[in-house]
Amino acid sequence: MARLSATKRELLARWLAEDAPDGDGPALPAEPRTEAERTLAAIWQEVLELDRLGIDDDYFALGGDSVHAIVIVAKLEQAGWRITAQDLFDASTVRAVARRATREAPASARPRPPAPDAYPLGPMQEGMLYHSVGGSSPGAYLVQVCCLLTGPLDPAVFGAAWQAVLAASPALRVSFDWHERTQPRQVVAPEAELTIDHLDWRDLGEADRAAALTAFLDRDRARGFDLSRAPLLRLTLLRESETAYRCVWTHHHLILDGWSQQLVLADFLDCYRALAAGERPRVPDRPALSDYLEWLGTRDRAADERFWAEQLTGPAAATRIAGPGCVNGQVVAVRRGAVTLTAPGTLAAELDAFCRRNGLTVSTVLYGGWALLLAEVCARPDVVFGVTVSGRPPGLPGATELVGLLINTVPLRVDCAPDDVVLPWLHALQQRLAGMREHGHVPLGRITRGLGLSWGAGLFDTIVVIENFPTTVGPGAAGPLRVGEVRTVVDEGYPLVLDIVPGDELRLLARHDPARLPASHVRALLDALTTCLAALVADPAGPLSTPRTLLTRRHAQHLERERRADRARAGRDLKTARRTAMDEE
Repeated sequence: MARLSATKRELLARWLAEDAPDGDGPALPAEPRTEAERTLAAIWQEVLELDRLGIDDDYFALGGDSVHAIVIVAKLEQAGWRITAQDLFDASTVRAVARRATREAPASARPRPPAPDAYPLGPMQEGMLYHSVGGSSPGAYLVQVCCLLTGPLDPAVFGAAWQAVLAASPALRVSFDWHERTQPRQVVAPEAELTIDHLDWRDLGEADRAAALTAFLDRDRARGFDLSRAPLLRLTLLRESETAYRCVWTHHHLILDGWSQQLVLADFLDCYRALAAGERPRVPDRPALSDYLEWLGTRDRAADERFWAEQLTGPAAATRIAGPGCVNGQVVAVRRGAVTLTAPGTLAAELDAFCRRNGLTVSTVLYGGWALLLAEVCARPDVVFGVTVSGRPPGLPGATELVGLLINTVPLRVDCAPDDVVLPWLHALQQRLAGMREHGHVPLGRITRGLGLSWGAGLFDTIVVIENFPTTVGPGAAGPLRVGEVRTVVDEGYPLVLDIVPGDELRLLARHDPARLPASHVRALLDALTTCLAALVADPAGPLSTPRTLLTRRHAQHLERERRADRARAGRDLKTARRTAMDEE
């Protein structure tokens, strides 16, 4: 039992708790009968990591969410069946969803045209390029993925594996052309040479290595990239012992998102495994970003604009808890602060069980908690904050295997009226999020301009990122190299970016600009958020005023503790300074 995931443990408990019709034992789940049910059930089992599944089991009770829905829809498309992500949310069982499924030619059977060597920018790329070339510091939107590689690493094979991935992946050979153009475009170089630097830190102790890594990351960020020259990535191997290397993979955010990072790393490890065994490496022929851009061209622009106007038109003002993230279109990439908090006790399990019982996704409750926190901090009933969406349309063939920057940040507006009841309020929020999925590809700049706002007048200064994309690379991955201690350093230009990693533990990571939002305030916010989440789960039939009151009290208590600690530290520092001055006299 201890080895089972939370999903599997709950399913086993449910199965054992059910009585058979004759009362002699547990009832067997209903088996699929039609081809659509069999295909759908097999894919649900694979994606949701289930050993057993009945066709009447509820999608949410099994742990399904919006990201699972993208993967399930894509896999069904490959198998020759079409449904929508909304079908999973509305019908929610294999039996009911299968009735909505329609037959069509498998996506794998359709010919794929050659990818072009130049094409326009995607939604997120538009704003990111605007800020990157508008005077921002070189480290703006630079992504540094750091990990520990242990095992018999061969530097020559390492380089050859990365070069094979680069040669087979057009998205990694992209540069940007915006000079003397009314519309910037991205250009795929026919070939590119990857830079891999090697440093030997075997003579450094653990503390010295940590300090050296911090200094190296700062220097690496300061180098930035020339966006007009491919490739916009580089690697550094820092040797720490005979069998351990610290790898730093630096790339510009313009070319990859987190989902794509996982795909690229999986391709690299497969190539390394093959080359180390003396075999020929094979990199999957992944769809091109141009496929996604063509899909964007089929969207109804007027419908998109109407949707966002309806979402955001009204009396709500911008929601800000710190200074502006940009000045005159410029992002200054300082060394970001980071505050991490793991939710106390059994909150993660209680939150998961609450969502399964009530047909909610964990993301919905997390967004709701953050909205209530902002409402109290800003003393407003109506708040807006940014949410990062995957940008991968479930109906686009190959969307889950596409490498590039597809994520987008869009505004989420939430009414937090104190008299609203928790559970209906959360269901309404989930419906709002579902509606946003159809229009989540619209660039943030276009949304704000549609409201009459300029680039510098943002709707929000905090964004929430739920890290629930499929993970193909992680600790314990099979192969000659083991990957561990993975962390990512990135600056999106906002005073506060809240990364939330749901799972057996609920981990909150707040990346913040310490000049605009002190670490003590950030810790108070995270502490209050966990209190709010616990209150939502504990009393779903109660009014929103209850969790709002609790989190206000908790936030104030934490800030007071921080102020006392700051005063105590200042007092100690003053005494030390006086003693030093007396000694010098």
